Amino acid sequence: MNEGKILIRDGTAVIDQNVSEFDILIENEKIKAVGNLKETDADDVIDASGMLVLPGGIDTHVHFDDEFMNTVSVHDYYKGTLAAAYGGTTSVIDFSNQIPGKPLIDTLLNKKNDAAGKAVIDYSVHPVISDPSDDILDEIQVLVEEGAPTFKCYLTYRKEGLLIENDELIKITEKLKKAGGMLMVHAEDNDSLELIIPELLDAGKTSAFYHAVSRPSTVEDMAIENVLQVIRKTKARLFVVHLASGNGMKILAAARAEGLDVLAETCIHYLVFTEDILKRDDGIKWICSPALRSKTIQDELWRGVNDGRISMVTSDDAAFSWDAKLMGKDSFDRCPNGIAGIEPRFVILYSEGVAGGRITLPKFVDLISTNPAKIFGMYPQKGTLLPGADADIVILDPGEEWIMGYDTLHMGTDYSAYENIEITGKIRKVFSRGELIIDGDRCLAEKGRGRFIFRKLDQ
Repeated sequence: MNEGKILIRDGTAVIDQNVSEFDILIENEKIKAVGNLKETDADDVIDASGMLVLPGGIDTHVHFDDEFMNTVSVHDYYKGTLAAAYGGTTSVIDFSNQIPGKPLIDTLLNKKNDAAGKAVIDYSVHPVISDPSDDILDEIQVLVEEGAPTFKCYLTYRKEGLLIENDELIKITEKLKKAGGMLMVHAEDNDSLELIIPELLDAGKTSAFYHAVSRPSTVEDMAIENVLQVIRKTKARLFVVHLASGNGMKILAAARAEGLDVLAETCIHYLVFTEDILKRDDGIKWICSPALRSKTIQDELWRGVNDGRISMVTSDDAAFSWDAKLMGKDSFDRCPNGIAGIEPRFVILYSEGVAGGRITLPKFVDLISTNPAKIFGMYPQKGTLLPGADADIVILDPGEEWIMGYDTLHMGTDYSAYENIEITGKIRKVFSRGELIIDGDRCLAEKGRGRFIFRKLDQ
């Protein structure tokens, strides 16, 4: 823990929608003051001239220690949060699948146990409901009161035991509405997938590219329309994760226009890669669900990111080893779905978005930090540089150009899906609650310093 005062001077800071030269004083883990603080005494003064000073990134969609499709993700709470820190992310929310027959509270307790002694940044948990018995539904209120108010349901993956049917969604959302929680959904229509995938496999169309063919954007649209029928009945909050459909984005915008409380994210890989990359010999690296889309849909998603129809850009970090990915080399349906992206997310969104002229700097901060904090119940503790907030701060060199690849990243996978990507913008320093945890290429954070973030949704 840092006990002295730290002054970050002469950097260009983003505070709400203001971009200006501000000094920032850190004291007792918090941002103490912002403004012209040249005469302020401090134990440590950091010259941020020519740099951007930004709120730490918040990634609300990660899968640590995730058991899925006969394997386990390689990012535990140390490797995953270490990679996050190097990538400018200072808070994460991890998904925790309910074990059938076990209490729902275990989703939270198990993750706290996993994080103990390992997490280097702050974290929280999304419980995932897979077995919605009456007793389990009664626990929703308890988990909301324990600071985990956002619950995920899958609208597919019957074989994996995750599928939630419509009648169950109604019961879940009624409980969430009453408790002050929010439903998150993986929106792909299961019945459609169970028709399309066997047809392709039977026809011998088994390569990585057919993963995208098997999960067209219409499958997302159908699931979104379906869950919206539930939301119209129960008036609960809805958040659609990893949206990869341009039409789905329009459906959700229309639902908001009719007064429903529905929001969505997309993920960094949908903004960087298209389905064509699945045609490569190593295309299994990019198998994820929903699948990668066409350039046309990618452009639509960028427009949604810019105009606010998409609220944030997450990583959906699901880091599987190359051996695990190779389970799908002869048949796409055996490949664990997911891409490790927790470290690239921040700088790629800056490079492709701000430096690339697609979004403004304030919009970038909204997408990467402020909106996640507000929507998921962490603001103003997180997601801002205003006085009183946790001193989670990233100092970014906006002009440095470099090549991203396996050798420049710190993730736990033994390969990288983000290889030979030209980047503009380099993270120089990362602070978490006032402690300098990343200094250039050095990690200064102790394992286990990360704390659980108690969240409460704005009612």
